[in-house]
Amino acid sequence: MSDKRKQGELESQIMGCLWDRPDGLSSQQILALMGDDQLAITTVLTVLSRLGDKGMVFREKLTGRTFVFKSVKSREEHTAAMLLGAFDQSANPALVFSHFASGLSPAQIASLKKALN
Repeated sequence: MSDKRKQGELESQIMGCLWDRPDGLSSQQILALMGDDQLAITTVLTVLSRLGDKGMVFREKLTGRTFVFKSVKSREEHTAAMLLGAFDQSANPALVFSHFASGLSPAQIASLKKALN
């Protein structure tokens, strides 16, 4: 992995680990899944703390000093919240919906119609 990450990239990677394992992971397990020999456990813990401050992650105490970290929302719930936030930022939500819909594949349109019914 490169020495410099884009802003939010590490958060996204950690969230990906948590979304893939909804039963939760310890910080050591997250570090192992990341597969970056240069990434320190303290960095992972700092990012987990920041994700907790943002309300995206919570930690559950197991035994002793062991904690398991879990995502507050599923990947799909998080993505939906981001989409809704993007629509809310527009002065013309109908136009945003129009542009959004024009980028959907036929299968995605069918899925959207099914969800709306």
